[in-house]
Amino acid sequence: MFGSAKKADSRKAQDMASREPAADVLVVAPEAYLRDRLSAEALQLPADRRVQTVSLTDPRATGGIESPYVLSLFNNPLDLDALADQVVAARGAGRETVLIVAINSTQLVALGQWLERRAPTGRLQGTRLLLASDVDGVAQQLIQRLRPVTEDNVIRMPATTEVDNTAFKNFFVFSPELQALVARIRGFAQNGVSRACLLGGPGSGKTTLAYYYFLVRSKGRFVSINLAAENVGDKAAIKSLLCGHVSGAFPGAGARTGAFQHARDGVCFLDESHEISGAVMEVLMEALDNGQYLPYGASAKQPLECAVLYATNRSWTFLQNAVNLDQFTRLGASTLQVPELSRREEDMIAVVATCLSRLASKCSNWVAPTGLSSEAWATIKDCRWHGNIRGVVRVLESAFVDTATTRGGDTLIRAPEIEQGILLWEPKTHHSHQIYAAA
Repeated sequence: MFGSAKKADSRKAQDMASREPAADVLVVAPEAYLRDRLSAEALQLPADRRVQTVSLTDPRATGGIESPYVLSLFNNPLDLDALADQVVAARGAGRETVLIVAINSTQLVALGQWLERRAPTGRLQGTRLLLASDVDGVAQQLIQRLRPVTEDNVIRMPATTEVDNTAFKNFFVFSPELQALVARIRGFAQNGVSRACLLGGPGSGKTTLAYYYFLVRSKGRFVSINLAAENVGDKAAIKSLLCGHVSGAFPGAGARTGAFQHARDGVCFLDESHEISGAVMEVLMEALDNGQYLPYGASAKQPLECAVLYATNRSWTFLQNAVNLDQFTRLGASTLQVPELSRREEDMIAVVATCLSRLASKCSNWVAPTGLSSEAWATIKDCRWHGNIRGVVRVLESAFVDTATTRGGDTLIRAPEIEQGILLWEPKTHHSHQIYAAA
């Protein structure tokens, strides 16, 4: 009996010893591409990188992945769940497995549907995105994608952060630049940095990133104040807004809880904070300098327990020049530079894909485009996008409508429709470009 067990153990050890080591890159592709016998040379990888190719239905693609990198090459994104689940399982077991989803521009709507389907359940870990028209295009970008994914690929936040039971939206974090920023924000929240200023252009995601800080801090409430909307130059009004006021503070006044107290030990987010001047700065000075504030009409001060995050689409130099230096230094903020969307191609792919998917889902008697032509994608990549995510969405909405209503049945949005949308919503020259922060 014991001899049989020893023989079985010996055979198992021999099988393990004879098993080939896992490939550095497991390429999962349709049969048409497998016939081309993809190799490290064809993918422009170093000769010492071992490549293995399988189909999406091959057990090696769904039966436990050992390769550190998995390249899904032009598969239908809607068929990737089993493969992606294996990557998630591998990462859950402590490995750093990365799934690189390579698509062409005609597959964007399908990718958007897949991203929106997996994001709410947290099943996008370890994913990177690549868009190219052919294998050569993939090869030119692949070496850049062979990097670890260190952060979650999505931040889930309420569409309205201070209203209960609102729908959630997805903010995708695929690019290395944004992954690095998210890691920095997480470090701030975990290590007691309670003053920070988010610098980035309009629509770059500053509010979402402030909310991510709040999620990591995991205390109190998230309270957002838009200073451009609220600053009327009235010190009493600003003091009431931020610090609150007591009953009877002015004729007919009932008590009001200010933003600082309402946030408790959470986060008070001051958006459009280039408006921190005049009455706003006068109210903030004591709170930021001494960590306490006096509600309007009260006799006793309250401790400032919340973190205070600022956000602005202006440059740091603009903020310095807005007030005198003594006031400016009281802000005491570490800076967090939000990279522009035009520098984050993987995030751009996700924004375009999910926007087109949402637009397509609302069509009833229009033929919804399934993606973009190669020329249309090149036009999007070449645009500066001063409006960042907001600008991309406006242009895609315009191009989508033009395509669905004038090109009857065309399945792709073409470059002229994108160019027309850019003329309407993202002009190359505009007086406001000079005042925004450039990352």
